[in-house]
Amino acid sequence: MERIQKRPFPRGNTADILNYLEELILLQAKEEGYFPISEALGGYQDIEITATQAVSLQVPQKAVSAVLVLEADSTSSSFVRIVRFKENGSAPTASSGFALGDNDIYSIVGKNNLENFKVIGIEKDKKHIGRIQFFETNQFKFKL
Repeated sequence: MERIQKRPFPRGNTADILNYLEELILLQAKEEGYFPISEALGGYQDIEITATQAVSLQVPQKAVSAVLVLEADSTSSSFVRIVRFKENGSAPTASSGFALGDNDIYSIVGKNNLENFKVIGIEKDKKHIGRIQFFETNQFKFKL
């Protein structure tokens, strides 16, 4: 899971602490970092996650990253591990994939990873909610 940095880099980039090189490149290119895509353009989505079938994301064309926040079904027997995901295009199962729990936050970086991301619930008969905000870069934001 990703470590969340409390203070952004000096120019306000929302990148995490491991993206120092990216921040240097953005500074050199006079970039500002990532910008949220509006909900009207599909930049925010709520997805229902169950144990029945793996769910993919509907990725907006300009998206280069996303943040996923999970909310567990209130009747879950465990809130530590509620879903599993994979970013390699394969479907996760209840026993295969990286696990996330209630209120976990996960960053998905890169167009390929966004398009290959799949998530499934672990416990039968539970409906979890994934709240996703997609981001674009300055290159896309101001292009005509």
